Amino acid sequence: METLHVEEYHITLAKTVIQRLQVDLERSASINRSLGSRVAQCSLNGLADFLYSFQRKVEMFHEGMQSGMFGDNDDGYVSKTIAMVNCCPPFRGFVQRCAQCDPSVSEDSLRRANKSLDHIVQQGVRVLSERLYLHIRLFFERLVKRKWLTNVEPYDQIEAAIKEDFKKYRRMDNPPYELLVAEVHRRVVMEYLRSIMRGRIICTSMKMRKRMAGRLRDEGRQIKALFKDLESPSSWLDSALSHISELIQLEDIPSIQMEVGVLVREFPDVRTKHVSAILNIRGMTRQAERQEILNIVKDIESDGGPGPLSRDRALFAEVPVTSEVHCLNVGLSRIALTASSCVSALRPRRRKTRTSTQENPDDAL
Repeated sequence: METLHVEEYHITLAKTVIQRLQVDLERSASINRSLGSRVAQCSLNGLADFLYSFQRKVEMFHEGMQSGMFGDNDDGYVSKTIAMVNCCPPFRGFVQRCAQCDPSVSEDSLRRANKSLDHIVQQGVRVLSERLYLHIRLFFERLVKRKWLTNVEPYDQIEAAIKEDFKKYRRMDNPPYELLVAEVHRRVVMEYLRSIMRGRIICTSMKMRKRMAGRLRDEGRQIKALFKDLESPSSWLDSALSHISELIQLEDIPSIQMEVGVLVREFPDVRTKHVSAILNIRGMTRQAERQEILNIVKDIESDGGPGPLSRDRALFAEVPVTSEVHCLNVGLSRIALTASSCVSALRPRRRKTRTSTQENPDDAL
């Protein structure tokens, strides 16, 4: 770790190991096929053991960095993490080549090698995506509030932070880079949805609904453009915010029902509570209308929708709904204010004191 202060995104480990094994493979294969197959099997067995050792070293590195063992060098941590992940694609390619020589006897070693490589990549993706989220978490707290309707700064800061971090993250090779950008893309959309589902805005007029829908639509387009530039493979995420903006802006019930149906079919983990929260935001209080719309979700669910989604296709499943309490509080506060005003109107007025009447005889007339 003495080179942690140096930003290097590739190390020679994979190249060195593969070159040494490659020589043995080529020499043995040039003698006869049987010998080449046995050498490939031995190479794969040894490589599987080596990759497990490499995995453990990577784990120790991350544990040491997170505990502060190597000091506070964020840039060096990022570059080293990327460099270790970048070892995995060439290792994986060589592992596959060795396994092809005799697939029947290579299954266990192939599985062990790929498991170690998967672990290294997944840990690197998790570390880098979590690091980025820590940079933008506070900005999400400022989204979808009343001030947000006229203030583009919170989203602009989110986008600027992502672009800054990806100046380094793009040094990661594919396919691990695709996993990283897909995870960040999913996390950004998910956190945006969480901000919406908190119900911190309740629209009180058509004008307010249009304004809110417009902001959601605009920032949804910006997120789409951002991750297209970053070459995210998860374009399926892009329509979530546009559908919600339509649900907030549409006027007639049949159109809203149709949009709900599209949303649920594109995102099968949408539940009744999510749609109910959106209806709360648009200020829909008539129970009959709400039920007509929510029945669309229930009908799709009762048709036996898809089973549990894999994590890379789940979105709304990780979005809690907390707006129900807010709506209830708003309703209760309005009732309380109404009751208070009624009581005030019925309360008898205090009679003016005799002293004040005497001081202002004209008032008594």
